[in-house]
Amino acid sequence: MKISTWRLNLLIGLNCFILFFLLFEHLVRIPSWMQPVGRMHPMILHFPIVLLLIAGVVVNFRKKLEGTFPVARLIRELLFVSAFTAAVTVIMGLFLAQEDGYEGSSFQWHKWTGIGICFLSLVLVLMQGLQSSRYRFLFTAFTNLCLLLVLIAGHFGAELTHGEDFVLAPLQEKDTEVFDINTAKVFDNAILPILKAKCLSCHNTCKSKGALILTDSASIAKGGDTGPLFVAGNTSESLLIQRLLLDIEHEHRMPPKGKPQLTPEELALIQAWVRHGAKFGTPVAALQPGDSLLLAIGAIYQVKEKESFDFPAADAGKIAGLSTPYRVIQPLADGSPALSVNFYGVGFYTDQSLADLEPIAEQVVSLNLSGMPVTAKALETIVKFKNLRELNLNNTPVKDENIAGLKVLPKLKSVGLSGTAVTTAGVKNLLANEALRRVYVWNTSVTNEEAAGLSKSFPAKQVDIGFIDDGQTVLPLTIPQIVPAQSFFRDELQVTMSHPIPGVEIRYSLDGKEPDSLNSLVFTKPITIKRNQQLLVKAFKKGWGSSQVVERRYIQSKKVPDRVVLLEKPHYLYAARNERSFFDMESGGTETCNHADGKWQGYFQTPLSVALYFNEPANIDTFALSVMQNYVGINMMTVYAPEYIEVWGGADSAQARLLTRLQPPVDKLENLERRRLIYCPVKATNLRYLKVIAQPWLKIPDGFPAAGANAWMYVDEIILK
Repeated sequence: MKISTWRLNLLIGLNCFILFFLLFEHLVRIPSWMQPVGRMHPMILHFPIVLLLIAGVVVNFRKKLEGTFPVARLIRELLFVSAFTAAVTVIMGLFLAQEDGYEGSSFQWHKWTGIGICFLSLVLVLMQGLQSSRYRFLFTAFTNLCLLLVLIAGHFGAELTHGEDFVLAPLQEKDTEVFDINTAKVFDNAILPILKAKCLSCHNTCKSKGALILTDSASIAKGGDTGPLFVAGNTSESLLIQRLLLDIEHEHRMPPKGKPQLTPEELALIQAWVRHGAKFGTPVAALQPGDSLLLAIGAIYQVKEKESFDFPAADAGKIAGLSTPYRVIQPLADGSPALSVNFYGVGFYTDQSLADLEPIAEQVVSLNLSGMPVTAKALETIVKFKNLRELNLNNTPVKDENIAGLKVLPKLKSVGLSGTAVTTAGVKNLLANEALRRVYVWNTSVTNEEAAGLSKSFPAKQVDIGFIDDGQTVLPLTIPQIVPAQSFFRDELQVTMSHPIPGVEIRYSLDGKEPDSLNSLVFTKPITIKRNQQLLVKAFKKGWGSSQVVERRYIQSKKVPDRVVLLEKPHYLYAARNERSFFDMESGGTETCNHADGKWQGYFQTPLSVALYFNEPANIDTFALSVMQNYVGINMMTVYAPEYIEVWGGADSAQARLLTRLQPPVDKLENLERRRLIYCPVKATNLRYLKVIAQPWLKIPDGFPAAGANAWMYVDEIILK
């Protein structure tokens, strides 16, 4: 049984091309128009897999099938199509591998086992004549070897697509939903599991899209081709958060459309982690109760807050015998063997009253000696409480040499030393206790600078120095809240103001002058805005510093066309609401220059060109365009106002004439306004048709940032009166 000459030539030609590609792979550069061919690799690879599996079944069960099917012909056809599709799949895979991000052992295994399948398929096609001879066993063995390679290639292909150990993950998976708050770390136990589940399929050691690897803290801190992944403490400038917040259809959205997406709780947790400094070694136990990061963790994970204790309960009779009104002993929780002890009354405390607790020392996990005349002898007793977690020594006469012995307590988490004579040296010595997480040193000789130094030396521990009021510190008020947030309106707008702190006086001005605490208008009831207006608002309260000034510019846009037609489409990544965006009264964000908030229309190299139609003749005396300006934009986008604006109008499109052409001056960087309203002089009557053209800069003028380059242009509203 021979294979047709053209078939054989086709297969040999494809395999020779693969050999040639492998020999000169380091010199090959795939042009962009051929990259889609490589990206079809995951679509085509299923054909050779399925066909080879069917061929394997037919070859291995040949005797049982010979009476039912023309087995020899079926094997011949299956092997030819398998060899052909395997070769095509390998070529596509080699093209795809030329793109960045494919490396590592899993990739190499997938690549070479796939090539092995291709070559072995050709060998099987050439061996078909051995099926009816005494060499049939050899043919069957080669077929099964090919099937084994299919399984190996598929396994490593799944790792490239879905992350390492994807296939075996259910057998290895451990319960990560519950973790102990006393031992867990924020990054390792709360952040990293999310990244592994939602991001690792594209950012692992074998497939690192954008040269970004998210398998460990060192790789995450390094970032990728676009630079650092985050700016510690700043979510708005962190690339990680920006990509997570992009629209699902956006090209740079992470995870991309079609991949498992982060839940709102997971997104909030990552944002909180970045906002808290994106630290990798912080223990969960070091977070304060009520901390937003701790709350975000609790929203996802079943935090094990109640610690389980491995010691027996103390004898109830002993506890009752030791309890007095001045030495209160209580269980930490119902049914718990752990005990908390609180001392009251300085006149009733002695070192012996503390030593009397030694029979239940194993069960004491919380000890409050605040304000008691604790001596060095008492500290020697305390170190016998091996299960002690919390110790309150606030306002006691302890010194550095007294607390040194506390280092030996293996489970001590928190120590209160406020109002004591301890120094920075003593606290530093105490922080050497690995279990210790938090030390309170309010009203001690430890200064702010020294506390900051200790925190830097022990990043996993918290040195709480509290607020030091030197009698001269005046805290400023936060800014007032203004509702609504929009800037555009039709006829009139009701504006209200509020402040979260009771007793705050809110003053405002409508004449462009900064409000003061004596002469400016006091807000008592909603303000009605009926024309273009600048509103300046400031908060005042006795004993507080005034807030920063908040500015709102309100712009009236009375005229609305009956129909809007886009003659030139915006950039596909920033289409906003298309035609509806220009008259929807929605203001695009400017505080962080978020051009991807769904309210800005973006134009790059092509102009804004829009036609406006009116059912009834309209008179227009005011035209304005609201645009964004940002010369140092995120993602290297430089955003300028348009180079020029043209307004055409008439009874219809055929009779339209140029009403005005404006070249707005380019704002200097030092005078740059993030939102700019560009007015064009227009005086026209009986209009039924209006066309607006705004051209972005194709060459930014000299003397300005990114001179000579193309500029982006973003528009959120057209104003007509």
